[in-house]
Amino acid sequence: MPLISTSDFCVIAAVNDDEILDHCLARSPDIASGSLPLTIIRNAQSMSEAYNRGLAQTDRPICLFAHQDVYLPEGWLARAVAVLGRLEQDHPDWMVAGPYGVRKNGIHVGRIWDVAMGMALGETAFEPTPIEALDELLLIVKRQPWFTFDPELPDFHLYGADLVQTAWAAGKSAFAVELPVVHNNRPYSSLGRGYVASYRYARRKWRRRLPIFTTICEISYNPLALWRAQWRRRKAQTERGRLAAVSSEAARQAGYE
Repeated sequence: MPLISTSDFCVIAAVNDDEILDHCLARSPDIASGSLPLTIIRNAQSMSEAYNRGLAQTDRPICLFAHQDVYLPEGWLARAVAVLGRLEQDHPDWMVAGPYGVRKNGIHVGRIWDVAMGMALGETAFEPTPIEALDELLLIVKRQPWFTFDPELPDFHLYGADLVQTAWAAGKSAFAVELPVVHNNRPYSSLGRGYVASYRYARRKWRRRLPIFTTICEISYNPLALWRAQWRRRKAQTERGRLAAVSSEAARQAGYE
């Protein structure tokens, strides 16, 4: 791949709430200025469907798959060019990256501001770190001619783990990189049928690579990991309605702007 430039990037987002989109992702300075084009996908039956539809609408070589409640702080695109340019030099086989992931030993690595928790997750000044799964708030994909998201993966869960495992299985690599973002999320308390269907599918598909640690729980044939994650979520309070923070103010609070 030649030297990375700002014109290589695009953003793809599955959207079901325009108010959240307008106050978060679409308000990101690089997107609002037009420097970073945004493709919006609506009414998808799964995240794989949404993101594959997005891939079909762009030929940009680096695609950012972002949640609608993510905010990219001012200067994010220029920083991404620098960070991914170094990654390209040091690890030209990279295919997937993101700001927050999980290592093979289950340790989390990355740097984001989580509005629901009111705190920074991860730490500063870390080197690109090989990971087994990525938090799905933002996935960075260096396009491969053969790649699509797995259309058989149901619902809207575990596509970050599936993506990373696909990269490793193809002889490519996947990294957490220091490109901090704000996740203007709201707590949710359910790991219901959709999550369980995705979990069971991923468990079957990657049975030879188990266990796989994710940001939610370990994918394993032992059901205890999933049961524990479901129990923890039941204790959380689900919040609906308005966002808990102004995205740009959260970015300044985090020291990202």
